[in-house]
Amino acid sequence: MSCDHPLDAEYLYPSDADVLDLYEKPDGTTALRIGVPCPECEVTLELTTVVEEVGETDLEIPLEDTKEAYD
Repeated sequence: MSCDHPLDAEYLYPSDADVLDLYEKPDGTTALRIGVPCPECEVTLELTTVVEEVGETDLEIPLEDTKEAYD
């Protein structure tokens, strides 16, 4: 099954996403591969993005304990 729906972030939630990989690209930039379900057909999509900004946060480690599932 393939998915050709446009990705609409309005219907995605942080709890829908799983980080698949965090790596350094050959040009030295940091990239992430993220898995999310298509909101239209539930096919799992793989998104790739480059880190554009880094900043401190008030989140506590480990993050797994703070991630809540969306009902």
